[in-house]
Amino acid sequence: MGQQAQTQLRAPQKLDSLLQKKIALDRLNAAKKQFTIQVFYGNFEETTAALERFETLFPNMIAQLIHETPNYKIRAGNFATEREALAELEKVKQRFRSAFVLKP
Repeated sequence: MGQQAQTQLRAPQKLDSLLQKKIALDRLNAAKKQFTIQVFYGNFEETTAALERFETLFPNMIAQLIHETPNYKIRAGNFATEREALAELEKVKQRFRSAFVLKP
């Protein structure tokens, strides 16, 4: 006859909360280490028009308008590797010639 043992661990509720916060923080940090494409920069009017055009041409790529004095910029995509970013950059450069990859 074999013996069976059962162990039950009870974690404090604070531990679960702490683990969830750690997971969220790790995801945020991982996002910061990704490559993006800077599509365009200029004044507010030019950049918002370019953003509308970009979103129409590339509906599957998330883009955001960023303000860094004195310019407004469009940054798009989150790519884990430079190779992925460069592949998308080739497509974007056909419509936005000044686009380039931003490294983390």
